[in-house]
Amino acid sequence: MNKIEEILSARHGGAVTFRPFFSAEEGGRTEPQSIRITEGGETLQLTALYPDGIRDDFYFTLKDGELTCRRLFRLGGQERDICELGVELNGITFGGEPGDDYFYHNENPRVYEKMSIPVDYDRVGSGDLKDTGFDEQAGNRWADPGVVCERIGRSPYQPFPAILLSNSKKKTGLVHGTLSQKLFYHNYLVSHENGRIRLDIFSGFKGVGALHCAPGRTLTDEWYLGTTDHADDLELIFQRYTAELRRHLPPMYGATKINRDNMVWGSWNDGIFRDISEEMLVREARFLKEHFPAVRWIQVDDGYAANVPPAHGLGMPYEGEAGVDPRKFPDGLRAFTDKIRETGLRPAVWIGGFCPKHTPIFKDHPEWFINYDYRVKSSAPLDVSLPEVRAYMEHALDVFFGDYAFEGMKHDFWSYAFEDSHNLLKNNDASGYEWRAWWLGEIRRRLPADAYLQTGCDIVMGNPFLGEYFTNYRYGIDIGSGNWDHVKTNFLWGAACFATHTGDLFVPNSDSVGLFPGLNDTEAMFCLNYCLASHSMVEIAGRLSEADPESPRFKTLKKAVCNPNNGQEVFLGGYNYRDSRNLIPRILYFRTPHFCTGENNPLLPLRTAGLFNIEDEPLKITFSPETLGLPAGNYLLTNVWSNETVPFHAAHTVEVEPHGSRLFAVSCAEKAMLLDANMRINSCTEKAVEFDYAGDAELIMTKAPSRLLFHGAPLPFKAESGKNNVKVTFRVPRRGIVALE
Repeated sequence: MNKIEEILSARHGGAVTFRPFFSAEEGGRTEPQSIRITEGGETLQLTALYPDGIRDDFYFTLKDGELTCRRLFRLGGQERDICELGVELNGITFGGEPGDDYFYHNENPRVYEKMSIPVDYDRVGSGDLKDTGFDEQAGNRWADPGVVCERIGRSPYQPFPAILLSNSKKKTGLVHGTLSQKLFYHNYLVSHENGRIRLDIFSGFKGVGALHCAPGRTLTDEWYLGTTDHADDLELIFQRYTAELRRHLPPMYGATKINRDNMVWGSWNDGIFRDISEEMLVREARFLKEHFPAVRWIQVDDGYAANVPPAHGLGMPYEGEAGVDPRKFPDGLRAFTDKIRETGLRPAVWIGGFCPKHTPIFKDHPEWFINYDYRVKSSAPLDVSLPEVRAYMEHALDVFFGDYAFEGMKHDFWSYAFEDSHNLLKNNDASGYEWRAWWLGEIRRRLPADAYLQTGCDIVMGNPFLGEYFTNYRYGIDIGSGNWDHVKTNFLWGAACFATHTGDLFVPNSDSVGLFPGLNDTEAMFCLNYCLASHSMVEIAGRLSEADPESPRFKTLKKAVCNPNNGQEVFLGGYNYRDSRNLIPRILYFRTPHFCTGENNPLLPLRTAGLFNIEDEPLKITFSPETLGLPAGNYLLTNVWSNETVPFHAAHTVEVEPHGSRLFAVSCAEKAMLLDANMRINSCTEKAVEFDYAGDAELIMTKAPSRLLFHGAPLPFKAESGKNNVKVTFRVPRRGIVALE
C-alpha cells in the first residue's frame, strides 16, 4: 500500500487502492509498468511509467485530509491518439449497507429527474445506450437523444463538475471535483465489488473521440479529492471542494456586477416569439426606461433574420444585408441599435449557434458543418476545428458587434461543438474545451467590458468555469408557455444549481418574468415568486407598454422586479435531497429583504421566504424561525402580496393551494420599522430611508410617521392602517433620502 492509498484508506475503510491508467485509440487501456512515490511534507509525487517512454506524474498537495492533484501526462517518442486518462479507486466504504450507497452529481436531476441515485441503479434502462426515449425505470424523459449513458457527468449540459459518493444512513462522503477545464472534463463510473465501491475517474475530451498528440506533448489535468461530513445536506456536500475551486478559477465575468442589479428585456418570451419589429422594440424600450428602472438592456431575440424558422443567428451575416428581414427592420440593424441607445437603454442580440440547413451558408458549404442529426435534424453546428470555419465565425462577430454595434449577447444553441462528449470534430488536434476558450474569447474581445454575455441551450447546470466569459446562465426551460410540467422541472433543476452556492461567481438565470399570458393567476404568481425567491430574475419580457398598469399582474410584476439582486445566496429550508418522496424543495429563502441588499439590519426584514406547492392537491407547509436559519425569538411574518402581518415565534403552518405559493418577509418583532416595500431601498435608519430611483412608494411599516421630508422639503403622504401594520404611500421625486419623523 503506497502513501496515497494509506491516506484514502484512513478515511474509507482501510483497503482503498489507487491505480492510474490511460486509454489510446490503438491499444485500449494501458496499465503502468511501475509506480514510484516520493514524499515531501505536505506534498507527494506519484510517478507512473508506461511502455514507449510515457511518463505520468501526479503532484499531490495534502491539507486537512484533502488532496489536490496536478497530473502531467507526457508522451514518449511517438505520436498517439489519446482517448482518456483515468484513475481507479477501489475498496471505498462508508460503514453502512452497500444497498444504501449512492452518488450525487449535478446532472442527476437534469437527466434522470432524481437527486441521489443508488450505486447499483440501472440508469440506462434497457441497456441500449442509444435509446433515450422516456424510460419509466430510468426516469430519463428530459434527456436528449444520445445523452443517457453509464458514464456519470458525460452529458452536454455543462454540470457543476463534481461527484459525491456516500451512504444514505451516514453523513460522511467522498468528493471528487474538477479544478481546471482548459483541456479535460471528468466523468465517472461507480459500481460495487465485494460490497465496496469502485470509482473510476476519467479525464476525457469534449468534441473528439481521441486527442491527437505529437511526440513529447504533455497533457495537464487538475482535480480535487476530499471528504465531507455533511453528505446529508445538499447545500454543504461540495463546500470544501468549492472553497478549493475558488482558489483555482481565473478572473470571472460572472462575478462582476454586470447582471446583478439590473435586468434584460428580451423579445422572445411572454408570447411574442418572432413577432417583432423595430417600431415595437423601440416603443417597449421607451416605456421600460420610464416605468421599469431596473431594466438596462433591450435584447432582440430570434426573428431578425430573413431565413427563419428554425432558429437562425450565427449564419445570418453570411448573407450580407439580405440576411436581415427588411419588413421588421427596414433601415437595418445598425439604425435599430442607434435608436435603442437614444432611449437610454443598451442594445443586445440573440445569436443562435445552429445554422438551418435551408440557409445559403449550409447550402454553399455543407463541409463546414458537424453532422448532428442524432439530436437535431433541421439544423447543424459549425465545425470549429476547420480554419476556414473559424475565419467565418470571427467575421460574423465583427458584423454583429462592429457593423451593427450590439453591446451585449445571448448565445443560444452554441455549445454542441464544445460540450458534446461524442466524436464530432473533423480535426482532433484540440479538444472541445480548447476551442471553447478560443470562441468565447473572440466574443469577449468584441464586447464592451461592461457587457453581459448570457448562455442558453444546451441548458447549463451550474458549471462555474463558464463564468470566465459568461455573466449569467439559463438553467431551465421556458416556463411562461402554460405547461405546468416545465415550471416543476425548472424548480428541480434550479434547486441543484442554487445548492452549490456559487451564484456570486456565475449568475443563475431562470426563464424571464413577465405577465405570463400562458398561465393562470395562481401559476403565474408561482413563477414570479419562484424567480424572486431564487434571485434569478435576469430577464423580463412582454408587451408591457400595452398592459393595463392597474391590473394585478402588472402591479405585482413591478414590485417583484424592484431590486433584482441576481445571484444572491439562496437557501433551501428543511430540504432532504436524499428523500425521493419530497423531490422538490418547498421552501426557498434568502437573508435580506427583497427590496434591499442590506443584511442584518434589524429595522428591515431579516429573511424573505418563498413557500411552494408543486402538487395537484393542497399542501400544508410548516416552518419556524429555525427553518430559515434564525435563532429562536419573536418575529413578525408579513405576506408580501396581501400585506398582512402576524406574530411568528414558533412553528407556523400555511395551507398552499395546488400550484400555489406564498412570499413572506420575516422581521424582528422588537426592532422592526419597515416590513415591506415596492421600490429598491439602498439604506435605512430610524430617521431616514434612501431610495434608489423615482417612483410611487408603498411602504408597510410598524407605525405611521408624523412627517416625511425629501431633502428638507415636506413630502405629502397617506397612511392606512392594516393588519398589525400601516401602509404609507407617497411619491419619491428622484433618487435620494426621505427623512422620517
